[in-house]
Amino acid sequence: MIMKKNFIRAKSQENKNIRIQQIMDTTDKLFYEKTYHEITLTMIAKEMNLARGGLYKYVTSKEEIFLMIYLQKQGIMLQDIVNNLSRDKINPDSLSKVISQTIYQHLDFIKYHQILNAIIETNVTVEKLAEFKLKSHKQMTSLFNILERVLQKNRIQIYDLYLTILYHCVYLYDRVAYNKNYVKAMKLANLEIENIDFVEHLSHFIHIIFFNN
Repeated sequence: MIMKKNFIRAKSQENKNIRIQQIMDTTDKLFYEKTYHEITLTMIAKEMNLARGGLYKYVTSKEEIFLMIYLQKQGIMLQDIVNNLSRDKINPDSLSKVISQTIYQHLDFIKYHQILNAIIETNVTVEKLAEFKLKSHKQMTSLFNILERVLQKNRIQIYDLYLTILYHCVYLYDRVAYNKNYVKAMKLANLEIENIDFVEHLSHFIHIIFFNN
């Protein structure tokens, strides 16, 4: 009897995880078509052919969905960085290059980081935010262990460097992933849109903050 109950409970959790992933995938798709503020739970539910109330079985808010997507994308990116670093002998040039190249392959994550602090984190409960922060920090462990060893810096310093890189990525993202309004505004103002090499620019920036401080 106990085994049967455990099986039912596990099956129920598996189905819940599948549904949550579907909600995340639907929201992610909408985020490529619309702005954060345009997306609503009603819109997400409609895309999934669900009643809005059906979403509340799995999530409590739009912000919660975005935090889950952020964690998933960050986790994949960080693991890719660690995997790519493990293939090369680490030196100042290769470290900066590998990190910048890998981040460039995950620009979709930067799009989420762009709205994390100012929008998502300010509209979620303290409990959900604390849970998010804990999971986010755990994801960073493997990469931070490598950086601590190579850079001879402590965990707090490494965390500050990581955030500095991400904020600079947001700055660069605005220059490689222009939205339609930005392009129209620049043309209307008769201003030239700057073309930059994301990887080269970021690699140079990372090298400076890692080894010139």
